[in-house]
Amino acid sequence: MDMYHDPVQVILENEPSSQNPLLVEGFPGIGLVGNIASQYMVHELNMTYLGAMTSRFFPPLAVLLGGVVNMPVRIYEKPEINLILLTSDIPIHPLATYDMSKEIVRWASSIKVREIACLAGITLMTEQRRVFGAVTSPEMLDRIKGVAEIFELGTISGISGSLMNECRIKGLSAICLLGETLSDDPDPRSAAAAIDALNKIYGLGVSTEKLLDRASEIELQMHQLAEQVKTQGEETPQKEFPMYG
Repeated sequence: MDMYHDPVQVILENEPSSQNPLLVEGFPGIGLVGNIASQYMVHELNMTYLGAMTSRFFPPLAVLLGGVVNMPVRIYEKPEINLILLTSDIPIHPLATYDMSKEIVRWASSIKVREIACLAGITLMTEQRRVFGAVTSPEMLDRIKGVAEIFELGTISGISGSLMNECRIKGLSAICLLGETLSDDPDPRSAAAAIDALNKIYGLGVSTEKLLDRASEIELQMHQLAEQVKTQGEETPQKEFPMYG
C-alpha cells in the first residue's frame, strides 16, 4: 500500500492469531465512553499490541506510553478469548471517517472477524447510566434485548455510525452499544455500563470494578488534563491516560 494514495492503512507489527474473532471499536466521542472503555479493556485484559492504523488525515502527533512512541490509533489482541480491539487517542476527522470505516471492514473481513461491536456514548441528560443498542439487521435485535434498550429512533454520529453503515453495506454483523451520559464530559461510569453490556452479549468476563472504584478520580484528572491542554498548548508533556498513569 502507498500511504500517499491510500487514505487509511492498517500497519501490523504482529499478525493476529485469534480464530473468527470479535472486533471491538472504542474511539473518542460523547463522554469519551468508547475511548475510556476500550483503553480500560486493553489494560484489564493485558492485551497484546498488534499494530496501528495511520492516515494523512490524522493530526501530526505521536502518543507516548511509558516514554515509548506509539501511534494514536492502535490495534490489540487477546487470542485466548478471540478478541481484537481497536482504540484511539484522537477523534477521527470527518474527512477520514468514510475511508477509515471501509478499511476497518476490509481488514476485519480479511482476518475473518465474525462480528464488530462499537462502543460509544449518547447524551440524554439523566443519571440512569442506561445502555442503548443498535444492530445491522433485524435478526440481531433479540441479541441485545434485555441487555440494552433498543435505540429505536435517532442517529449514531462519528466513526461508530460510519462503521455501522459500512458493516450493513458489506453484510458484516455489527452491534453498537451507547452508554448514556449527562454531557460531553468524560464519563467512566457510562463506560463501565457499556463494558457490562458487552460482557453479557459476548461473555468476555471483563471486570469493571477497578474502573468504577476510580471513577471520581478519573473524572477529576480528565478535567484537569483538558484544562492543561487549553492553557499550556500542544507541546506540554502530559501523563498517559489518567486511569493508568
